[in-house]
This record gives sequence, C-alpha cells and structure tokens, in this order.
Amino acid sequence: MNSVYKAVVCVICLAVLALAAITFAADDPIIGTWKLNLAKSRLSLSYYASIKRAAPKEKVEIYRKIEGDQIELSGTEIGTDGSSRSGKRTWARQGGITKHQPPEPAEVSVIETLIAPGDWYVTSLQNGKQIRVMHKVISKDGKTMTQTITGTDAQGNPWGQLLVYDRQ
Repeated sequence: MNSVYKAVVCVICLAVLALAAITFAADDPIIGTWKLNLAKSRLSLSYYASIKRAAPKEKVEIYRKIEGDQIELSGTEIGTDGSSRSGKRTWARQGGITKHQPPEPAEVSVIETLIAPGDWYVTSLQNGKQIRVMHKVISKDGKTMTQTITGTDAQGNPWGQLLVYDRQ
C-alpha cells in the first residue's frame, strides 16, 4: 500500500467517526454540559422546604452517551446553605426506567420518556403514585434547556418550578 492510499483511508475513517459523533449529537441535543441559570429560573421554595433541602445556589448537569446505547446524567448541586449533592442516573437512549447512584428509595421509580430529540418527559412515582413530572426541552439553537417541573409535596399541596440551563 502506498502512503497516499493510507492517508486517504485514514481521512475517510476520521470522517466517518466525526459524522457518527455529529449524527448522535444531532439526534440527542441533550448530550453535553448544562449549568443552571438562576436569574432565568423560578424555584419553588415550598418544594425545597417540603423535602428538607436548601434550594440550589449552583447546579450542573452533564449528559453523555455511554456503552449499551444508554444515556448517563451526572449532576452536582451546591445549596444556598453550602450543602452539596451529586449523583448519576442512567437510562436507555430511547427512554425507560432510570437507575440511580446513589439509589433512590425502594418505593420511588423515575421514568425518562423520549418524545422527540430534545424533548423529554421525566415521571417520578412513589409507591406507584405519580408525584412529579418534568418536561425537559432543548431550544432550537441548542443553547438552552428548560425544565418545567410540577408535583405535589408530602401533604398533597401542588408546586411547580422552572429551571433554565445554559449549555457550557
């Protein structure tokens, strides 16, 4: 094989890999790093009080494709009281029941539902009863993710909040 042929084969291989990466990113615009924009968000302080947790001061979500046609969400959060939390969730790229690290309580299930690329619903159930629904939407330009969340607290009182994230 001459060196020109090897170079052409190498360029073609790199182009195929780049195209595959672009195709996945185009199919799944949620993939990437997102930082909470508090100025554009509307937090429900009653929700945070009901779960005995401080509202976030900083929050980052990182979505990535992992082996087995799965999506992994790893998140970190610093509360207004200085507390910190982190965790991971994984689910099938086309949607499904999520797996958590650290694990959710046994009575809690979370289901990711893919409506269309960049449009997800996340339903949380406790003992089979829906307690929260989140609608995640990526903007057409791919720079913003909004999460509209509604639910009920332990006393059955409704709450809602809007989280706005900027792509990093």
